[in-house]
Amino acid sequence: MGFEEEWRDWRESRERYAGAEYGPAALESTNWLITEPAAVDGVPGLWALTGDGGIRGSDLGVAGSVVVLHGSETLRIGRREVRVFDRQGAVALRVFNPRRPERERFSGIDAYPPRVGWRVRARFEETPGETATVVAVDGGRHEQELAGRLRFELDGIPLTLAATRAPQGGLTAVFGDGTNGVETYQFRFLPIDEPDADGTAVIDFNRASLPPCAFSDQYGCPQPPEGNRWSLPIRAGERVVVFGR
Repeated sequence: MGFEEEWRDWRESRERYAGAEYGPAALESTNWLITEPAAVDGVPGLWALTGDGGIRGSDLGVAGSVVVLHGSETLRIGRREVRVFDRQGAVALRVFNPRRPERERFSGIDAYPPRVGWRVRARFEETPGETATVVAVDGGRHEQELAGRLRFELDGIPLTLAATRAPQGGLTAVFGDGTNGVETYQFRFLPIDEPDADGTAVIDFNRASLPPCAFSDQYGCPQPPEGNRWSLPIRAGERVVVFGR
Protein backbone atom coordinates (compact mmCIF):
# COMPACT_ATOMS: atom_id res chain seq x y z
CA MET A 1 0.00 0.00 0.00
CA GLY A 2 1.41 3.38 -0.99
CA PHE A 3 1.93 6.48 1.14
CA GLU A 4 -1.20 8.35 -0.02
CA GLU A 5 -3.40 5.26 0.16
CA GLU A 6 -2.31 4.56 3.74
CA TRP A 7 -3.03 8.18 4.62
CA ARG A 8 -6.51 8.04 3.08
CA ASP A 9 -7.28 4.86 5.05
CA TRP A 10 -6.13 6.59 8.24
CA ARG A 11 -8.25 9.66 7.46
CA GLU A 12 -11.35 7.56 6.78
CA SER A 13 -10.89 5.63 10.03
CA ARG A 14 -10.52 8.91 11.94
CA GLU A 15 -13.78 10.25 10.51
CA ARG A 16 -15.61 7.01 11.33
CA TYR A 17 -14.32 7.20 14.89
CA ALA A 18 -15.16 10.89 15.34
CA GLY A 19 -18.68 10.59 13.96
CA ALA A 20 -19.57 7.26 15.59
CA GLU A 21 -22.84 7.03 17.47
CA TYR A 22 -21.04 7.23 20.82
CA GLY A 23 -17.84 8.80 19.54
CA PRO A 24 -16.22 12.04 20.75
CA ALA A 25 -18.77 14.32 19.07
CA ALA A 26 -21.48 12.68 21.21
CA LEU A 27 -20.03 13.78 24.57
CA GLU A 28 -22.77 15.87 26.15
CA SER A 29 -21.41 16.52 29.63
CA THR A 30 -18.60 15.76 32.07
CA ASN A 31 -19.85 15.83 35.65
CA TRP A 32 -17.35 16.05 38.53
CA LEU A 33 -19.11 14.34 41.41
CA ILE A 34 -18.71 14.17 45.18
CA THR A 35 -19.71 11.48 47.67
CA GLU A 36 -23.07 13.20 48.21
CA PRO A 37 -25.61 11.98 45.61
CA ALA A 38 -26.61 14.58 43.03
CA ALA A 39 -28.71 14.77 39.88
CA VAL A 40 -27.03 14.81 36.46
CA ASP A 41 -28.69 16.50 33.50
CA GLY A 42 -29.98 14.17 30.82
CA VAL A 43 -30.04 10.94 32.84
CA PRO A 44 -32.33 9.79 35.65
CA GLY A 45 -31.31 9.07 39.22
CA LEU A 46 -28.75 10.37 41.68
CA TRP A 47 -25.00 9.94 41.18
CA ALA A 48 -22.08 9.96 43.63
CA LEU A 49 -18.50 8.81 44.05
CA THR A 50 -18.00 5.47 45.78
CA GLY A 51 -14.63 6.43 47.27
CA ASP A 52 -12.73 3.65 45.50
CA GLY A 53 -12.57 5.15 42.03
CA GLY A 54 -16.10 4.21 41.03
CA ILE A 55 -19.46 5.92 40.60
CA ARG A 56 -22.76 4.84 42.15
CA GLY A 57 -26.11 5.60 40.57
CA SER A 58 -29.36 5.16 42.48
CA ASP A 59 -33.08 5.65 41.79
CA LEU A 60 -32.52 4.93 38.09
CA GLY A 61 -36.07 3.80 37.37
CA VAL A 62 -36.30 1.42 34.42
CA ALA A 63 -32.49 1.18 34.26
CA GLY A 64 -32.46 -0.40 37.72
CA SER A 65 -32.50 0.90 41.28
CA VAL A 66 -28.75 0.91 41.97
CA VAL A 67 -25.66 0.48 39.77
CA VAL A 68 -21.93 0.86 40.46
CA LEU A 69 -19.50 1.58 37.61
CA HIS A 70 -15.72 1.23 37.63
CA GLY A 71 -13.01 1.71 35.02
CA SER A 72 -14.18 1.08 31.46
CA GLU A 73 -17.68 -0.08 32.44
CA THR A 74 -20.55 1.73 30.74
CA LEU A 75 -24.31 1.92 31.20
CA ARG A 76 -26.89 2.63 28.50
CA ILE A 77 -29.89 4.61 29.74
CA GLY A 78 -32.30 5.07 26.87
CA ARG A 79 -30.23 6.48 24.00
CA ARG A 80 -27.64 8.01 26.33
CA GLU A 81 -24.57 6.21 27.63
CA VAL A 82 -22.71 6.99 30.86
CA ARG A 83 -19.04 6.25 31.49
CA VAL A 84 -16.51 6.73 34.26
CA PHE A 85 -13.72 9.21 33.55
CA ASP A 86 -10.65 9.16 35.81
CA ARG A 87 -8.10 11.98 35.51
CA GLN A 88 -5.20 11.57 37.89
CA GLY A 89 -7.54 10.18 40.57
CA ALA A 90 -10.31 12.76 40.07
CA VAL A 91 -13.42 10.91 38.89
CA ALA A 92 -16.28 12.23 36.75
CA LEU A 93 -19.38 10.83 35.09
CA ARG A 94 -19.53 11.42 31.36
CA VAL A 95 -22.78 11.39 29.43
CA PHE A 96 -22.77 10.56 25.71
CA ASN A 97 -25.79 11.42 23.58
CA PRO A 98 -25.91 10.39 19.89
CA ARG A 99 -28.62 13.03 19.44
CA ARG A 100 -26.32 15.84 20.58
CA PRO A 101 -26.73 18.52 17.87
CA GLU A 102 -23.01 18.73 17.13
CA ARG A 103 -22.82 14.97 16.66
CA GLU A 104 -25.82 14.96 14.32
CA ARG A 105 -24.31 17.82 12.29
CA PHE A 106 -20.82 16.28 12.14
CA SER A 107 -19.88 15.80 8.49
CA GLY A 108 -16.12 15.23 8.50
CA ILE A 109 -12.64 16.46 9.34
CA ASP A 110 -10.91 18.93 7.04
CA ALA A 111 -7.24 18.10 6.49
CA TYR A 112 -4.25 19.26 4.50
CA PRO A 113 -3.30 17.10 1.49
CA PRO A 114 -0.68 14.50 2.43
CA ARG A 115 2.93 15.25 1.54
CA VAL A 116 5.94 12.99 1.99
CA GLY A 117 8.03 16.04 2.92
CA TRP A 118 6.17 16.26 6.24
CA ARG A 119 7.73 12.96 7.30
CA VAL A 120 10.75 14.17 9.25
CA ARG A 121 13.65 12.20 10.68
CA ALA A 122 14.40 12.99 14.31
CA ARG A 123 16.78 12.01 17.09
CA PHE A 124 15.07 10.72 20.23
CA GLU A 125 16.74 11.42 23.58
CA GLU A 126 15.31 9.72 26.66
CA THR A 127 14.85 11.85 29.78
CA PRO A 128 14.52 9.46 32.74
CA GLY A 129 12.66 10.98 35.68
CA GLU A 130 11.88 14.27 33.96
CA THR A 131 8.32 15.58 34.15
CA ALA A 132 6.35 18.35 32.48
CA THR A 133 3.46 20.40 33.84
CA VAL A 134 0.34 19.58 31.86
CA VAL A 135 -2.41 22.21 31.81
CA ALA A 136 -5.78 21.03 30.48
CA VAL A 137 -8.19 23.23 28.57
CA ASP A 138 -10.52 23.23 31.59
CA GLY A 139 -7.76 24.48 33.91
CA GLY A 140 -6.77 21.15 35.45
CA ARG A 141 -3.04 20.75 36.12
CA HIS A 142 -0.81 17.78 36.84
CA GLU A 143 2.76 16.60 36.39
CA GLN A 144 3.39 13.94 33.75
CA GLU A 145 6.54 11.95 33.19
CA LEU A 146 8.20 12.52 29.85
CA ALA A 147 9.53 9.69 27.73
CA GLY A 148 12.02 12.03 26.13
CA ARG A 149 12.56 14.69 23.48
CA LEU A 150 12.75 14.47 19.72
CA ARG A 151 15.17 16.83 18.02
CA PHE A 152 14.78 17.64 14.32
CA GLU A 153 14.80 20.45 11.76
CA LEU A 154 12.11 22.03 9.62
CA ASP A 155 13.06 24.55 6.95
CA GLY A 156 16.48 24.70 8.56
CA ILE A 157 15.02 25.62 11.96
CA PRO A 158 16.01 23.33 14.86
CA LEU A 159 12.98 22.23 16.91
CA THR A 160 12.42 20.07 19.97
CA LEU A 161 9.28 18.05 20.72
CA ALA A 162 8.63 16.67 24.22
CA ALA A 163 6.83 13.31 24.08
CA THR A 164 5.26 10.84 26.49
CA ARG A 165 4.67 7.11 26.28
CA ALA A 166 1.39 6.16 24.60
CA PRO A 167 -0.73 3.49 26.35
CA GLN A 168 -0.97 1.51 23.11
CA GLY A 169 2.79 1.69 22.48
CA GLY A 170 5.08 4.19 20.86
CA LEU A 171 5.16 7.88 21.72
CA THR A 172 2.61 10.66 21.69
CA ALA A 173 2.97 14.44 21.74
CA VAL A 174 0.80 17.53 21.92
CA PHE A 175 1.98 20.48 19.85
CA GLY A 176 0.96 23.92 18.66
CA ASP A 177 2.17 25.82 15.61
CA GLY A 178 1.71 28.95 13.54
CA THR A 179 -1.51 27.75 11.90
CA ASN A 180 -3.45 27.44 15.16
CA GLY A 181 -6.53 29.62 15.50
CA VAL A 182 -6.33 30.62 11.82
CA GLU A 183 -6.14 27.49 9.68
CA THR A 184 -6.29 24.80 12.36
CA TYR A 185 -7.61 24.06 15.84
CA GLN A 186 -5.68 25.60 18.76
CA PHE A 187 -3.36 22.55 19.08
CA ARG A 188 -3.08 18.99 17.83
CA PHE A 189 -2.05 15.50 18.90
CA LEU A 190 0.69 13.52 17.19
CA PRO A 191 1.35 9.76 17.42
CA ILE A 192 4.95 8.71 16.83
CA ASP A 193 6.19 5.18 16.20
CA GLU A 194 8.65 3.73 18.71
CA PRO A 195 12.16 5.02 17.90
CA ASP A 196 14.84 2.58 16.76
CA ALA A 197 17.37 1.27 19.26
CA ASP A 198 19.86 3.94 18.15
CA GLY A 199 17.33 6.74 18.81
CA THR A 200 16.34 7.32 15.20
CA ALA A 201 12.66 8.24 14.85
CA VAL A 202 10.29 9.47 12.17
CA ILE A 203 7.77 12.22 12.90
CA ASP A 204 4.90 12.15 10.41
CA PHE A 205 3.05 15.43 10.66
CA ASN A 206 0.55 14.13 8.09
CA ARG A 207 -0.91 12.16 11.03
CA ALA A 208 -1.38 15.22 13.26
CA SER A 209 -4.90 14.79 14.65
CA LEU A 210 -7.50 16.96 16.31
CA PRO A 211 -7.87 16.42 20.08
CA PRO A 212 -11.24 15.23 21.42
CA CYS A 213 -12.02 18.75 22.68
CA ALA A 214 -12.28 19.86 19.04
CA PHE A 215 -15.43 17.70 18.83
CA SER A 216 -16.91 18.56 22.25
CA ASP A 217 -16.04 21.26 24.76
CA GLN A 218 -16.77 18.76 27.53
CA TYR A 219 -13.34 17.15 27.14
CA GLY A 220 -10.45 18.37 29.29
CA CYS A 221 -7.67 17.84 26.76
CA PRO A 222 -4.03 18.44 27.70
CA GLN A 223 -2.49 21.46 26.02
CA PRO A 224 1.05 21.53 24.62
CA PRO A 225 3.69 21.59 27.37
CA GLU A 226 6.36 24.26 27.46
CA GLY A 227 8.54 24.08 24.36
CA ASN A 228 5.95 22.31 22.18
CA ARG A 229 4.51 25.49 20.67
CA TRP A 230 6.25 26.92 17.61
CA SER A 231 5.65 29.98 15.43
CA LEU A 232 6.52 27.90 12.37
CA PRO A 233 3.33 26.82 10.51
CA ILE A 234 2.80 23.06 10.17
CA ARG A 235 0.46 22.72 7.21
CA ALA A 236 -0.05 18.98 7.56
CA GLY A 237 -2.57 16.68 9.17
CA GLU A 238 -6.07 17.45 10.37
CA ARG A 239 -7.23 21.06 10.42
CA VAL A 240 -10.76 21.52 11.80
CA VAL A 241 -14.04 19.69 12.38
CA VAL A 242 -16.62 20.20 9.64
CA PHE A 243 -20.24 20.54 10.70
CA GLY A 244 -23.15 20.49 8.27
CA ARG A 245 -26.59 21.99 8.82
